[in-house]
Amino acid sequence: MTFIFLTGTITFAQQYFPLRGYVYSTDNEPLQNASVRVFDLQTGTQTNEAGQYELSLEQGLHRISVSYLGFLPQTIEIVIDSSTIYNFFLEPDEKVLSEVVVNVKKKDYSYEVIKNVIENKERWQNQFQTLAAKTYVKSVEEIISLKPQKEDEKEENKNPFMADSLPNMNFFEANIQHFQSLPNKQKEERTGVKKFGDIHDLYYTSTTDGQFDLYQNLQVVEKLGENALISPFSTVGYLGYKFKLLETYHNGERLVYRIQVKPKELGNSLYEGEVEVLDGLWAIHKVKLSVPKRLLIEYNSFSFEQEYEFVQDKRVVTKEMFEWKLKGGGETKNGRTEVSHSDFVFDSTYAKNFFGPEVGVTTAEAYKRDSSYWENIRPKPLNSTERAVVKAKELEEIRLNSKEYLDSVDAIYNKVTPLKVLWSGVGHINRAKKVDWRFGSLPELLNPVAIGGWRVQYRIQYMKRFENRKRIDVTPYLNYGFLNKDLRGFINFNFLYNPIRQSSIFASAGQGFDVINGNATISDIIRRNNFYINTGLNLSHRTELFNGFYFNTQLQWNKREDFGDFKFSRLGDELFEQNEPVSFPTTKIFKTNFRIEFTPGQKYLREPNEKIVLGSRWPTFSLRSNFGFNSDNGLKKAFNYTEFNVSQYFNVGIFGTSEYRMALGKFMDTTRLAPMDYQYQRGGDPIWFSPNMYTYQLIPQTFSTFDWFFESHYEHQFNGFLTSKVPLLNKTGIRTVGGAGLLYVPERKYQYSELYAGANRVFRLGKSRFRLGAYYVVSQSNKDGIRSGFKFSLEPYNRDKNTWSF
Repeated sequence: MTFIFLTGTITFAQQYFPLRGYVYSTDNEPLQNASVRVFDLQTGTQTNEAGQYELSLEQGLHRISVSYLGFLPQTIEIVIDSSTIYNFFLEPDEKVLSEVVVNVKKKDYSYEVIKNVIENKERWQNQFQTLAAKTYVKSVEEIISLKPQKEDEKEENKNPFMADSLPNMNFFEANIQHFQSLPNKQKEERTGVKKFGDIHDLYYTSTTDGQFDLYQNLQVVEKLGENALISPFSTVGYLGYKFKLLETYHNGERLVYRIQVKPKELGNSLYEGEVEVLDGLWAIHKVKLSVPKRLLIEYNSFSFEQEYEFVQDKRVVTKEMFEWKLKGGGETKNGRTEVSHSDFVFDSTYAKNFFGPEVGVTTAEAYKRDSSYWENIRPKPLNSTERAVVKAKELEEIRLNSKEYLDSVDAIYNKVTPLKVLWSGVGHINRAKKVDWRFGSLPELLNPVAIGGWRVQYRIQYMKRFENRKRIDVTPYLNYGFLNKDLRGFINFNFLYNPIRQSSIFASAGQGFDVINGNATISDIIRRNNFYINTGLNLSHRTELFNGFYFNTQLQWNKREDFGDFKFSRLGDELFEQNEPVSFPTTKIFKTNFRIEFTPGQKYLREPNEKIVLGSRWPTFSLRSNFGFNSDNGLKKAFNYTEFNVSQYFNVGIFGTSEYRMALGKFMDTTRLAPMDYQYQRGGDPIWFSPNMYTYQLIPQTFSTFDWFFESHYEHQFNGFLTSKVPLLNKTGIRTVGGAGLLYVPERKYQYSELYAGANRVFRLGKSRFRLGAYYVVSQSNKDGIRSGFKFSLEPYNRDKNTWSF
């Protein structure tokens, strides 16, 4: 009660009074959007169209400043003890006016304009708490072949509905209801989708592709590159950019500054182009910027434009355009996406969990929209070329889905030809039943480098699809060895029964050759002592129990045998010295494997019968436990192994990307272990830079652990942050990388650590991107002292995951 009483007393003592008035020029012209600031309270306002202002001020002395572009600022000190009226009359600043009207020192004033935008951007960032808008997207990509087609290829690829004069084009359009909640939550609902051709390279087929909010200091657009971009209106923008005022013009009654934006120095995180700013409001009007080529991975060039407008007194982006160029595989792709935002609704109330991990959903009806739907929702009609291409593609789609055409395609596919038998393999499809058979070709029959010499083998694949993306795959496989006259084989069965949760059941049975250590080095993995004969049954299940939480279970029964008197070919003797198979007692074992994997905050898009995972800003945690039971005479405990992992890949702004992984593993029980049940620490390869999140580069040889161990790995890719600033070197496209690793194995009293630094370069081979790297590694261990060496790597770019991985 005392606290409430005191609080009420203090509140009562703080009296506020209005201060109002007008801001005019000395010629009695009202000055709209003049800035009225209260220094001691760090607050203020702007004048309206009549030049009027109003403030509510606490009783006492205040210092008030009024400023307007082209006029001398005015500052007064005034005592507020009642309702007060005070009018300001500002005198013209001839120097500033000459800079604005005449092309003199415009560059100097452009810095003042940018400074005003930075000081006022918080106002435009916090105009609303939530936003909903209708977003229309049209993306077109024209494909220009750089290789002249042969006449027979032209005839084979000819589309009867496409005139020769029409371009080869990928096309996409969508009608999206977009929702946003400050500071960074968003969601979309795609209610209409039309697409033709390959849309993988098209930018902004979803609002989740990335947004260029230039009021934010940094923009991270993973689909373009791995580093963040610095906005020209960043609080540190002055350090990276130089500005030049190109012109001023009027947009209605408002003066607009058109300013050139250029990087001060070489780099891969700075835009180049133009921005337009509204005078007095200090708000962005338009932008036209290009992304530095050094940042891009997939595209050869990329630029974008934005237009801002007032909607319900809120300043929002209403139009966007993205343009790109992509070269490779003997063709050039020129793309353009136009985006229109309309029907804005601000500060609506949404359910508590509305903005959750599901950031986008495509309705089942979205792909079924007819032509009249698109005619009604397009902000402007398609141009004549687009209209002709879409019409031709629609007719082609009707033809391609007709029973007559599908039957003819099936007849061609099912026809047995000498070329199929000798090279590609024979297939048989029944489209009505959604069944597909695949039979191996003659070259697949022979395997000259198999264990034990030449083997004849044959594989058959059966697949059945369902309307809801469920799928069954069955693969039987047999092989026969000439040298040992032995027949082996297996059958695999996989049933994807819930595509949304990626739930599947896998089963296999058979006998074949298996590896003891699947993580062996390249030089050891094909040695005879890494193989054994495995007969067994395997049943596994994987599902997502809830978003980001995956549960994997596996049951196995195996009979593991060494090769005994098995005969080997001479090839292994010529490749390796002391290439003898391992000898061990035959074991029969029953194993269970449980693994849980959890990524908090996993974001995803939901398509009809499909879930597309976008990633998370949180690490991934996993825990697995393997239990083994000897089954020679009943079930007896053999071993128990448990391992905990945490890993994460994340962006570090303009400085590049980082990745780490840590693992802690331990055998809880080692009553009876066979070599294939060991936990191995992989040795380094002589030249190859092995997968750095799971291996160490300079451990002399692979060894096993039977108690507990700790391992950690870290790598940072600068992605050109350093080299792009160095003249000449920046033209080579070379990027730098650094990393470290630590391994601790108490049972061996072994400690190992390593540091490495290197350089890599991205290059294109056909339509694929690869990263070639060279590294210098230094290691230290209490067993082998200090070692060092050079390593090399080659990594492909995974376009689906936007990562470098196989």
